[in-house]
Amino acid sequence: MSDQLDETHAQVGLAALAANPMLVVFDGVVPNPTPDPPYLLAYTRVEWPRDGIGTAINGTQVTITTTYTLHCVGLTAAAARAVQMQARSSLLNLRPVIAGRNCSPIKQVDAQDPNRDETTGRLVMDAVSIYDFVSVG
Repeated sequence: MSDQLDETHAQVGLAALAANPMLVVFDGVVPNPTPDPPYLLAYTRVEWPRDGIGTAINGTQVTITTTYTLHCVGLTAAAARAVQMQARSSLLNLRPVIAGRNCSPIKQVDAQDPNRDETTGRLVMDAVSIYDFVSVG
């Protein structure tokens, strides 16, 4: 039986993004047919890093790092940046609440310029932003 801790960490940021009425959020996959932009495609990674800040004295791993890689998609560069701004307003400095865990505020790790993306058969602009937080239990 799983403790669901990884999924709980993933969902805390996804829920904060989905709660923003200005964002259309997809978790890991964009539906087919591809909807019209703007939208946000989120990839979430949950890691239990070795020798994390919360490694227990007995050597067990108790630190979790959760990373959200957000593809902010718009028809123009300005529209992609607007999606980035909405994502930032949803995540930056939010301190997740997870039972039994002490969570850091979510911080921005990286942001990239909007890039042309024609893989869907039409031009869209994709601006990537990366956020993460650490929890210790």
